[in-house]
Amino acid sequence: MTEFGDMLCCDCEVVCERTPWEGGYVGINGFGIGGSNAHLLLRSAHSDETTRTTHVAATATRLVTCAARTKDGVETTLAETLKHPTDVDMQYLLQSSVGTLSASSHSYRGFALVNTASSQQTVQVDNT
Repeated sequence: MTEFGDMLCCDCEVVCERTPWEGGYVGINGFGIGGSNAHLLLRSAHSDETTRTTHVAATATRLVTCAARTKDGVETTLAETLKHPTDVDMQYLLQSSVGTLSASSHSYRGFALVNTASSQQTVQVDNT
């Protein structure tokens, strides 16, 4: 019996370093000191699932906003967004996080219009 108990009797492996993955299922667990735990089970896409339908908004002109602690952080984020103008999933994740960031900790805000002539602006929010 090892420190991992009966887990070694099945087809499980505790991964502690970068390991090639052949696909299938993978479980990810995170245990926090304060009692916050997170568990995730992922399944690799089958070869017939790798072709995604293009999102209807992927080619439309859209406003993307972001927030960061520095002007460089905003500009880097917007530049990455403009490199991938049809990646609506990335833009959704970015948009959904902006509203929860306080101006006191992320005092720089910016925007970009994607799928149009490059137009972006970065501003610093006055905290007084």
